[in-house]
Amino acid sequence: LKKPKEFLHFLRKYVKAPWAENLSESQLRLCDKEFISKDYEGREADLVYEITLDSEDKLYVFILQELQSTVDHTMIFRVMVYIMNILLGYFQKTEKHEREQAGFRLPSVVPIVFYNGSDTWTATRSLREYQTGGELFDNHVLNLEYYLVDLNKVEEDYILSSNTVIDNIMYCNKFRRKEQLAEAVRIAYQRVSQLGSQETVEFESWVKNILLSICENKESIVMEILSWAKNGDDDMAFQYNIVRMFENARTESRAEGEANSRTYNTIALIRKKLHKGKSAATAADELEEDLDTIQPLYDLIKQYPEESDEDILARYK
Repeated sequence: LKKPKEFLHFLRKYVKAPWAENLSESQLRLCDKEFISKDYEGREADLVYEITLDSEDKLYVFILQELQSTVDHTMIFRVMVYIMNILLGYFQKTEKHEREQAGFRLPSVVPIVFYNGSDTWTATRSLREYQTGGELFDNHVLNLEYYLVDLNKVEEDYILSSNTVIDNIMYCNKFRRKEQLAEAVRIAYQRVSQLGSQETVEFESWVKNILLSICENKESIVMEILSWAKNGDDDMAFQYNIVRMFENARTESRAEGEANSRTYNTIALIRKKLHKGKSAATAADELEEDLDTIQPLYDLIKQYPEESDEDILARYK
């Protein structure tokens, strides 16, 4: 979405913002990181665009990407704080004599929340509804709403009705089961390859990050999945191998976890032996372990006596 072309497509297709229909890419400017305001917990908005209208007036559009399964019921308050911070910054940067003119106006600030979680988004979208008794006072209390793009509500056919990098990423994001995700990646690859080499590189970078998180950072497995996805191998073989590789990654991760747990317990036992003044050889004999296994742990505990067992394990690994 840092590319104005993709962002404009997102506004038109997924936000369904009628005011974006006549915008051109040249009217969009991605704001610097310094401009991106923070909410009450110090978190930043993901993106802020400045849009210059035909009248030369400016507005700001910011996106919060809610990439988690749980619904944030404080979202409307977060959105309010972002907007107030952006407006305050704009007001303070405007010369005093200019902002005191009768014709001075603040820019519109348009919030968008993108949510890809599996639960239905149930948080209130209206600031008036977030206030007790808000409905009693009509326009005399502060009110605003945000645009919500809930990926759960977007149909696959609608996503696939056009072909951009964002469309294909949205399509892959629809799938939760790993083998379904892998098949979606393969379909998306075939579509992205029609767009050009640069778009393919961008899409592949996104896919690689997603698969690495799923496959416990096993890059060799990810590269093999990507190879299958790009080369379009036989469907049944593809599905079988994807499932096998995900299971292998899970098994390797479990085995690594069990090994770490054993080593962690060993560190605690060695520490007790060391406190009693016993040598590494004695500790190995009493623990019925090889000295080659015990010695490096023993040396680390002795060298860093103030560190926790977790820290010693991290150094050992």
